[in-house]
Amino acid sequence: MDEAPDTFIADSDQAEVASACVCCGENGITRMLLTKIPHFNDIVVISFECNSCGYSNNEIQGVSSIKDRGVKIKVEVNTSKGLNNQVVISNHSSIKIVEIDFEVPPIPQKGVVTTIEGLVSGISSNLDEHIKSIAEALVTNVDLNIQLTTGEVKSATEYIHILSEIKDKLVSYSSGTEPFTILIDDPSGNSYVENTESIVLSEETYQRSEEQLKAMGYATKEETSQELDLTKPLEDEDVGKEGLSLIVDCPNCGLQGHNKICEVLVPGFGSCVIMAFTCENCGSKTNEMKPGGGYKDFGKKWKLVVESPQDLNRDVIISETATIFIAHLDFEMTPGTIGSAFTSLEGLIIKMVEGLESSHPFLIGDSAPESQSDLKEKIKQLSQLSKLEGIKSFTLVIDDPADHSFIGPRPNQSGEDPNLVFETYTRTYEQDEELGLIGMNTEDY
Repeated sequence: MDEAPDTFIADSDQAEVASACVCCGENGITRMLLTKIPHFNDIVVISFECNSCGYSNNEIQGVSSIKDRGVKIKVEVNTSKGLNNQVVISNHSSIKIVEIDFEVPPIPQKGVVTTIEGLVSGISSNLDEHIKSIAEALVTNVDLNIQLTTGEVKSATEYIHILSEIKDKLVSYSSGTEPFTILIDDPSGNSYVENTESIVLSEETYQRSEEQLKAMGYATKEETSQELDLTKPLEDEDVGKEGLSLIVDCPNCGLQGHNKICEVLVPGFGSCVIMAFTCENCGSKTNEMKPGGGYKDFGKKWKLVVESPQDLNRDVIISETATIFIAHLDFEMTPGTIGSAFTSLEGLIIKMVEGLESSHPFLIGDSAPESQSDLKEKIKQLSQLSKLEGIKSFTLVIDDPADHSFIGPRPNQSGEDPNLVFETYTRTYEQDEELGLIGMNTEDY
């Protein structure tokens, strides 16, 4: 057997490794490429090819961290157009076809990016291979019996008949002749289905169990770990200049890390609480800023005319209750879309772009459907605004009924600021209701 040398390309994310072919046993070449796509973030594309027998195979493996919560996705495909919708299935996902009560368990170390048609066709092809293997075993053992996962025992002939009926249904679904429903359960939260008018899609997130964490290879919370007693209030003296450090579980690896909390004073605005988490085990880091104190008595609307790069360098505090308007693009970002942030105006626009791209990952690249070209163009225009490309000025409005947002002056500039104005206003009944202020009883407490 000839030995093929391993090849690692310097200053590159590519590698070639000699590996044995599962079909003929001769050496083939496995090529690996580390790349980033909008659907999985960081992935490794693995492709194997054997020159001796012609066998080839390819797969993807996600190397990005798991999401904070698991996800369950329900897809109803009622027309043949829905078969073209793109899907991302992580290696932790289980798939169920509701109409035939057929479930595919998670396949370790193998994820896929495909269409709904490709997903169903792939399941059908794998089932066909399984049927052939049972048929071959039946030739040498005519009395072969198969024990199902339910404990029931069936003859191989009966078992093949049942699987063949399921395969015929899958072929019918993949050709678009019958409607069907797919359930995807992914505890890692990394699966995704392109949402268009061609399908009926619903999605819900959930808190994964310790058993699911173990199944994905992550450490679970130790019984001896120190936990924060949330029934006891934090005293004012607990959060001082040095801040407060809490031991919490890392959402990525499950081991403990330090969540540091510190209150800072922003000139011209007020107090803010900054929370920064660091895990020494896996290196995961997160940070978050929230305005301190309660809701103000009035709402506030900020209006900024952006004319120069100095305006893009202004400090901005955006809260989860603020709405962002850009009249030039007829664009509105609803409250809570990008969370709370303390950044520059340029950084705020970039966060808006990243938020839209992560919510609609299939807009990225040449495969984006023409039906979503308007949104894709809006994202492009927002990116240009962050650099003032192709435009001399634009107006940005931040409307925060809680008055927890803020736009600072130009750096190193004092005196009048004609480009920045704000106004306070009395909140409407609907705004007070959204903030949870209606019916709030603060007496006798």
